[in-house]
Parts: sequence; C-alpha cells; structure tokens
Amino acid sequence: MIPLDIPQFQAGSEKRFANFISSLDKKDKIALISHGADLDGIASAKITNKIINADIIKFVGYEELNDELIIELKKEKVTKIIMTDLGTDNPNFIKDLQKLAPILIIDHHIFQEDFNSEKVIFINAQGYCAAYLCYYLFSKIQDLEVLDWLVACASISDWMYFKNQNWMNQVFQKYGDTFRGTPEGIKQSKKFWDLQWKLSLSIIYFRKDITKVLESIGEKFGDIGDLEKHSAEVQKDIDESAKKFDEEKTEITDGYFWELKEKRFPIKSIVSNIISSKDTHKTFIILVNRETNYEISARRQDKTVDLPNLLRSLISGFENSSAAGHIPAAGGNFPVTYYQEFKKRLKNL
Repeated sequence: MIPLDIPQFQAGSEKRFANFISSLDKKDKIALISHGADLDGIASAKITNKIINADIIKFVGYEELNDELIIELKKEKVTKIIMTDLGTDNPNFIKDLQKLAPILIIDHHIFQEDFNSEKVIFINAQGYCAAYLCYYLFSKIQDLEVLDWLVACASISDWMYFKNQNWMNQVFQKYGDTFRGTPEGIKQSKKFWDLQWKLSLSIIYFRKDITKVLESIGEKFGDIGDLEKHSAEVQKDIDESAKKFDEEKTEITDGYFWELKEKRFPIKSIVSNIISSKDTHKTFIILVNRETNYEISARRQDKTVDLPNLLRSLISGFENSSAAGHIPAAGGNFPVTYYQEFKKRLKNL
C-alpha cells in the first residue's frame, strides 16, 4: 500500500474512532449520511460503506441537517449514525441528533465548535478532503488501495491536494499519470482530471438519485459504468453560464458579484470553481434563487480572504441562515426577504 501522508487532526482522536467502529455489531442499524452535492461526499460514502455496510445511505445538502432529518432517522430506528463530509455551524442539530444514537462525524470543514462529547466522535482535519480522511482512518482496519484512485479524484475535485502531495504523486504514478501540484498542473494531468470531471458532472446529472453514482463506481481505475455519457448535457449548461458571467457580473470590493440563473442542473458550485480559477486574486460571490431562499457560493483561490467568516458577516442577524466551508471556498443560504440587505452589505465590504 502506498504510504499515507498523516493528517494533523484539529478535533477528535483516532482511538475514539477505532473504539466506535469496533463497537458496531450485527444488531446495529447504521445510517450513513454524506454530502450529496459533490464528488468528495460520494467518495467518502464509498470508502466508509466498504467497511461498515450501512443499512441506510442518505445523501443530503448542508441545509438538510435539520429536525426533519432527525425525525426521519428516528422513524427508521437507527442505532448508530456516521456522517461524512458534512460541516455545520448549528450545535443544536448535533445535540438533538445525539439523543437518537451515538454519532461518528468525519469532516474537513472549518468548524466553530468542537462537537466531541460522550456520544459524539467528531474528527476533523483541515487541508485534506473528507474522502482522504475516511481513506486514512478506515485503511487502519482494511486495505482500501483498490479505491485510491477515487480518493485522488475527490482530492482534485475539492482542490485539497497540497498536504497529501507525496501520496498523490505516487497514486498518479501508479496509474501512469504525472502529478503537478498546482491548479494549472492538475488540469494537465489528463487521466485524473478528466475522470474526476466526468464523475462530478454525473453527480449533477443524477442529483435526484445520487445512489446511481455511488453504485456505478467500481474498484478498477476509471470503472464508472455508463456515467460518462450523461456529462455532455451538463457541460453545455456550464459553458453557457460561464459565458453569461462575463456579460452580467457586477464589481464589488476586490471581486465580483453575480446572480446565476440555473436552467436544468444545479451547477452553482462547479461554475464558481471555473470562473474563480481564471482570476485567483479576486473574491467571487454568486447567488442562486431557490424561491424561498438564496444559496450562496463564494470563492477566493489565493486564500487571502477567510470566506466562511466573510459570509457569516454578510448574513449576520439573518434568521434561518447559515454559512460554512473552507478559506478559499464557502457556501451559505438566507431567506429571500433579506436579499436587498445582503446586496447593501456587499457594496459596503
């Protein structure tokens, strides 16, 4: 097995993780909850489920970490809960969820509160994608090298390939590719770049049936079933939206603001990555209207602005709002009633 770069955990311990996994037995009804909007969440679930064989696998968005999810899990009578690639700044959700069952959380988002308690094992390390953290932890239980290519793809998709560069380099070599540890260099690594791109677009296409993507991913490099054929339709919408950004963007302090009107597919995050990579020294704030609320996508590729904190300041005092993410990439949401105030605050940055 290729030697792994060892994460420095900001929260949690490997010992508590091991104790939680060893406590699982056949009598448990295990729910695996993972982020369903990107490749990191799907890869995290793929890695985790290879070990635990969950009874329930559910993919959610950050905004779905709420009372409705708790009620659903209660009806299913789950006895253990595992969450991957899901950050939240709502401590009440975790406090209420732990009343239902013991929880293991493996995540990599910047967090405001350490959720570790008697019933919660919260493991978090910055600078790695969640799939890599799952791969690192579960590899101590079982050899998972057959899925190393998938974890590398997730690292690329999430732009989290700096702290595990030694491992990435060897994985690329294993499959006949060359690792170049810059955004421009990664795009030149055609085998891995193209594969993660096809997977990412297929997740968008099958957004209402993410298990289709999960089940289509095999163990051999590039084994993704028929997912590739659906990516062209999504690519068309992405290309059209990127062009409209150039025509419709509004300048804000040290960056740009834009309202994206999605057609058939939820392409907000992927379009944000594309347009922000063209000017890495600018801040990009993108809104999408979801009828009752606005979703925010923020990017700043040079990492000189703490985007989670920026978004929290923009929605401060807004009820039923949230913001989370990483320094160069963050997201959030707020009710439509605060739209004009949000735009006013943007102008006053």
